[in-house]
Amino acid sequence: MPTKRAAAKKPSREKKRTKDSSICKSCVPARCCMYFSTEIDAPHSAKDFDDILWILAHRDVEIYTKRRRWYVMVKTPCRFFDPTRGCLIYPSRPRICRAHHPAECEFHEEYDFDLHFHSYEELERYFRLRYPK
Repeated sequence: MPTKRAAAKKPSREKKRTKDSSICKSCVPARCCMYFSTEIDAPHSAKDFDDILWILAHRDVEIYTKRRRWYVMVKTPCRFFDPTRGCLIYPSRPRICRAHHPAECEFHEEYDFDLHFHSYEELERYFRLRYPK
């Protein structure tokens, strides 16, 4: 039999879960499910920039920086996201998805990147200004 203390905690967790899921249900097209990002090494030389240009030569890829760290963003939807039913694996979704908190959600505001390169040409211009010949 649960103690009064344990019983008191359960409603607050349920309330939080409901609040979080209502934000997710109103988020169309589920921006967090439409891409993934991973950190890459910061460029320190012309060779490093050339390697990042190679990444940007691919479709649906962007590069951004945040707090002096460099990331590649691949714009591809999660294969478990269904536009009408939402996350098809919600109860067993990966840790990164579970840790994504609505307070940090892209639904509320645009990304707050320090630098954002949408194309090969943008990064190439940035590189030429930073490392003139």
